[in-house]
Amino acid sequence: MSSSEAEKNQPEPVFVQAKPYKVDLEPGKDYYWCSCGESKNQPFCDGSHRAAGVFKPKKITVDEAKTYFLCGCKYTHNEQGFCDGTHRKEEGIRKYNEFLLKANSKLKTDLVQAQRKQKTANIVAGLSVALIAVGIAAKYLHLCKK
Repeated sequence: MSSSEAEKNQPEPVFVQAKPYKVDLEPGKDYYWCSCGESKNQPFCDGSHRAAGVFKPKKITVDEAKTYFLCGCKYTHNEQGFCDGTHRKEEGIRKYNEFLLKANSKLKTDLVQAQRKQKTANIVAGLSVALIAVGIAAKYLHLCKK
């Protein structure tokens, strides 16, 4: 297997956003940048990568307390997870477009499911009203026969 084939078979991180995270970091602390894109605590790791079993967080240590920019697209080539501008380059833009298409597809699927549920609810409501009307009519007819 060639190296390009091996790269194609590698799992890819989840694209999170098309801009970096602006964070204040302090020296003397260890930070762990999420490399998989699954963390609910972006841009930092919350252990979600364990499900995939492939990704590992990248340890960040800084020498100076200041504002840093950590990669939000998850495709940086920086070893510690700092933004390198990939989100503005062809590679990042392609991943962003794939992310948007996937999100759009999910929204369409969700909309179709919601429409089906609403249609079912409308049918049930209509049948309920019809049954109530039949019950009232039957009671009225029963009273009229007496």
